[in-house]
Amino acid sequence: MKNKVLFLLILLLYFILPIIILNNHMLFNCKFYILTIVGLFIFIMIKLCKISNKELGIKKENIFNSIKRNIPIIILFVVIVVIFRILNLNKFIPNESIMFYLFYIFISCPIQEFLYRGIFGYFETNLIKNKNITLVLSSLSYSFVHVIYKDIFTCLLTFIFGLVLYSLYRKDYNLAGVSLSHIILGILTIYLGIIN
Repeated sequence: MKNKVLFLLILLLYFILPIIILNNHMLFNCKFYILTIVGLFIFIMIKLCKISNKELGIKKENIFNSIKRNIPIIILFVVIVVIFRILNLNKFIPNESIMFYLFYIFISCPIQEFLYRGIFGYFETNLIKNKNITLVLSSLSYSFVHVIYKDIFTCLLTFIFGLVLYSLYRKDYNLAGVSLSHIILGILTIYLGIIN
């Protein structure tokens, strides 16, 4: 019962928060701070429920397998992004600072992987027995948080990327590889102006 209530509360937060940010320009400007605060809030809730870091994919076991498993996907996505750039399919000229990229690498991506892969991995093994439902819910909620950018292309790409990352994550239940994939692809697509 505890897991069910916790899961529903987290899921509700995943879908209500982007709608609130979408409708409030001031909150949109603070979106990364909100992500950090929500990530910490959920982590504290998880800890109060006595869920271990290991159950959330934050562990040393399988770290190298996780990274190795992600390398082909990283290479494939880098090639795709480079093709997008060659074909001049970028949509905007980025103007992010070095501080943004440092925040993205060390805080944003790890928090997103915890929220959208680690959390769902825990509930997949402890609550939801249908792995397809978890895969879709994880990818849908990850994609939906990007609705704040008001760009269907970004939402579609993040949904596909979410499917791939969650499928990779569940092979090792370790966040290291998917975090690395997220960091590399995210930096490339933002730096080259392909997605917001």
